[in-house]
Amino acid sequence: MRPPSSSVPPENPVAQQARDWVLRLASGTMGEPDMQAFEQWLLQPGHRHAFEHERVLWRSLAARPQTTVLVQRPQRHAQRRWLAAVAVLALFCGVMSAPELALRMRADHRADVAIQHVRLPDGSTAVLDAGAAIAVHYGEATRRIELLRGRAWFEVVPQAGAPFRITVGDGVVEDISTAFVVSREADRVDTAVEQGRVRVAARPDQGWMYLQAGQAAGWSNGGVAERGAEFAPDHVAAWRRGELLLENVPVTQVLAELGRYRPGHVFVRGDLSALPPINAALRLDQPEQALDALAAGSGLQVTRLPFGIAIVQAQENELPARR
Repeated sequence: MRPPSSSVPPENPVAQQARDWVLRLASGTMGEPDMQAFEQWLLQPGHRHAFEHERVLWRSLAARPQTTVLVQRPQRHAQRRWLAAVAVLALFCGVMSAPELALRMRADHRADVAIQHVRLPDGSTAVLDAGAAIAVHYGEATRRIELLRGRAWFEVVPQAGAPFRITVGDGVVEDISTAFVVSREADRVDTAVEQGRVRVAARPDQGWMYLQAGQAAGWSNGGVAERGAEFAPDHVAAWRRGELLLENVPVTQVLAELGRYRPGHVFVRGDLSALPPINAALRLDQPEQALDALAAGSGLQVTRLPFGIAIVQAQENELPARR
């Protein structure tokens, strides 16, 4: 009888390629050339099957990050595949989740792709938009909310001797018995008042700017607070009611807004700047239907891939004619 071979079968190159694509897609950093290469790769025989297999394996590992697995005398080939998959997961967590991990360490409340309602210790209410995060700092005479990311709407309960403040970097938004929204996007901060009044300062050395219902202000990091255009107070933070109200908004900006409420990334292929701006009202609690409605009304084509990924591009008949 021939003794069993101790050699380890070589790794299937297609499986390794599929594992690499899983990692890159999950990272959300792929550009248009990468997406084109991925689509071409999927068309080759056996590649889609290999990708789906590795995707299922990825999800089975990622869903239980705290589980300890004990393996007794595994076959070397199975052990090698398991270790390779774990290595991919560890690489993803180490490279892609470091900022997210830092945010989780600081945040007391976070919203993923769904809007979250938070009851604060004093009875005030905070509504976090998808992707938003806040840290809560309360004391005997202190009520301070730190907006770490995204946008949040607040309805404040008055409390004598304890002002209610939202801090965003150096900037401060202080409540004067009101309901208002504060947004933090990249290096930009914006605030708008629905009821009552607030006062804002972009830096500690600046004086206060006072806002009332229907007024807004914003600033960039290190800049000066400037008043924005006045608006209808009932349009403030319409997203908390599941509505996305659009008035002359570029298509790419609408796609970015819808992307907040989807579990997967939205990739834009090509230049959409020639398409007319959007005037519409979309439902955020049905983001897939909203995306399809936007596509139908704007001459867009949506291709959906695993992981909730959507590739959006202009239809051929919507592209400007080439000379």
